[in-house]
Amino acid sequence: MDVILVFNGLGNQMSQYAFFLNKKQISGSARFIFNRKSQKIHNGYELDKVFGIKQRTTVFNKLLYYIYLIVVFNKLRFISQPIIRLLNLMGLAIYSENDNYAFRSELLRPSPGIKFYEGGWHSEKYFRDVKAQVFQAFQFDMSRIGAANSEILHKIKTCTSVAVHVRRGDYLDPLNYQKLGSVCTLNYFVCAIQKMKALVNNPHFFFFTNDHAWVKENFAGDDVTVVNINTAEDSWKDMFLMSNCAHNINSNGTFSWWSAYLNKNEDKIVIVPKHFIANKYFEDIYPESWIRLSDY
Repeated sequence: MDVILVFNGLGNQMSQYAFFLNKKQISGSARFIFNRKSQKIHNGYELDKVFGIKQRTTVFNKLLYYIYLIVVFNKLRFISQPIIRLLNLMGLAIYSENDNYAFRSELLRPSPGIKFYEGGWHSEKYFRDVKAQVFQAFQFDMSRIGAANSEILHKIKTCTSVAVHVRRGDYLDPLNYQKLGSVCTLNYFVCAIQKMKALVNNPHFFFFTNDHAWVKENFAGDDVTVVNINTAEDSWKDMFLMSNCAHNINSNGTFSWWSAYLNKNEDKIVIVPKHFIANKYFEDIYPESWIRLSDY
């Protein structure tokens, strides 16, 4: 039995659920469980709030979650270790994603015993075989978009729209900046916009960000719209709007990743930073057709 852990923010949860959909097709016994430690991170379990994907709160799923907690529990090891040894004899194991996000085809095989899968699973190779199911699962409810977003959507659909996702906020925290926040610099966005202008006629750039003051300070003009409508539990509506743009300029994050991936424009151009994490190159994290920008 394969058990996929779902945790962190919306983008991560979407990757994990997409991986689950593929595992479910390969092995009908696959399940997903939400790691409750993420309940207070970002906006909690968002798959239900955004896409209506319910958690199965069966007794068996709760048991699986408690087994997982026992396996990862580092305190009172004199109690947990004998239990873990017994579970290992029964075929229990935890598979963690590689630090370089490299795709591992062997993880798609059916597993004997109970196997927990703990990771982001951001490479589309983990779920491209069920892409139609993924797109079916991740459909936004138009009735919840609201008038203000509908007005922006109309503007997006009536021009050559380019979504520019600028993530700052938590990326600027000292613990995150060197690893994440230093990737998408001002020069990155300037170069990405120049690149897009060279590839697309008369683009209009729609900026989505958690730092509107910074964007307005650095980007202005008749071809720029800064979208400042959706925050907190409504932030998923930015993903909806970005996925409806003709093209995308991404930050290094899964919210950006899914906004571009759900873009159904067959001729879309997606520009991303070469490095998802500073000074590390991950071969499998972006689809091959996306343009990786490095000379900035």
